[in-house]
Amino acid sequence: MVRLTKLTGIAVLSLFLFFCSKDDDNSTTTPPNPGTGEPVQATKTIISTLSIPWELVWGADNFIWVTERNGKISRINPDDGKQEIVYTIPNVAQVGESGLLGMVHHPKFDTNPFVYVVYTYDAGNRLLERLVRYTYSNSTLTDEKILLDQIPANANHNGSRLLISPDMHLFMTTGDAGNTNLSQDRNSLAGKTLRLNLDGSIPADNPFNGSHIYTLGHRNAQGLVWHPNGKLYSSEHGPSSDDEINEIKAGKNYGWPEVNGKIDTPSEKAFAANTEVIEPIFNWTPTIAPSDLIFYTNDRIPQWKNKLIMTVLKDQKIVALSLNTDGTSISKEETFFDKKFGRIRDIVISPKGRVFIATNGNSYGDTSATHSIIEINKI
Repeated sequence: MVRLTKLTGIAVLSLFLFFCSKDDDNSTTTPPNPGTGEPVQATKTIISTLSIPWELVWGADNFIWVTERNGKISRINPDDGKQEIVYTIPNVAQVGESGLLGMVHHPKFDTNPFVYVVYTYDAGNRLLERLVRYTYSNSTLTDEKILLDQIPANANHNGSRLLISPDMHLFMTTGDAGNTNLSQDRNSLAGKTLRLNLDGSIPADNPFNGSHIYTLGHRNAQGLVWHPNGKLYSSEHGPSSDDEINEIKAGKNYGWPEVNGKIDTPSEKAFAANTEVIEPIFNWTPTIAPSDLIFYTNDRIPQWKNKLIMTVLKDQKIVALSLNTDGTSISKEETFFDKKFGRIRDIVISPKGRVFIATNGNSYGDTSATHSIIEINKI
C-alpha cells in the first residue's frame, strides 16, 4: 500500500482539490440521534472494526466479501462476523476518497472464480485508476490481470461501481476525477459509464466504435443496478444541487458539466439545443450524497419489495424508490433509518433476502469503530 506520507507530487494537489471541493461524499451532517428515525427491530452488528469499507458482495460461498479503501479484500461470515483477509493489494494509494473501491464477482464463480476490483495507485505525480481481475484459489487472490488502466483519478470523484449484466458484460462507472472537462471528452475514460467484455476487450456492439465508453457526461456515479425490466439505472452525485437517478442508455450524453440535473437554465438549454442530453428520472436539491443502488425483490422486508433501494452518505439514511409502470420515472420516495446508523456506504442482499449495510461513521474521515456491517432484519 502507498501511504499518504510517501506521496510526493500528487499529495499537495490531491489534498488541495479534496479540501476545496464542495463535494458529495465528504459532506457532513449532524451526528445520528438515537431517538430519531423509524424504530429498528431485530438488527445486528456483524462487525464493527473495518477501515472504511466501500463494497459489499454476497459470495457464492455465502460469505460477505468486502473491500476496504486501504487495500484489503476480506470474507466475512454473516452469522458470527469472523473476518478472513483474502488479499491485500500492495500498491493501492488511499488519498481522500480514493483507494480500493468497487468489486464484483463472476456470476458463475464456482467454475470461473474471478474477482474484479477497481483501485487507485500512485503514478509518480498523479493518481490513476485501474480495473483488474484476480483468480480466487486456495483462500487467496492470484494472477492479477489488468483489464483497463490509466483511468484519470483524484482524491475524489472516482466513480468505480462495477456490475455484470445478464448478457455477461462488465459495466463500470468512472468519475470526472475533479476535472469537469473530461466528462465530455470521448478520448478520456473519466466521467463515463464503461462497458467491457469480461476479459477486458471492447464489445463489438458498443455505441462508439473501438471504445469502452457506453455513456458520457457524468460527474460521479456510485450506484449501478440492472432492473428486471431490462433497464440499467445509476445513482450519481451532484455538486451542491441535483443528485440524480439516471436511466443509462447506450451512447447517450448525460450533460455534465454543461447540464446539472434537469435542463432548466438558459445555458443548459443552449447546450441541449446542439447536443442530445438525457435528463435524470429523479433528482435531489439540496444534495443527499447517494451511494449504492440495488433492486429488492424478497418478502423478507415487505416495505422494500419491488423497489430501488439506495444508500445515502451525507443525509445518513436509506431511500426506497418506486418506479412507474414503464420504469421511466420515480413515482414515490420513502426514507428509512434516518440518521440511525450514520453514513451508509453500501448494501448487499443475500439470495434469501437478508439485508446487510456498510456504514462509514458520522462524518468523512471518521476512523472510530463505527465502520461496520449491520444486518437489517425488519423495519
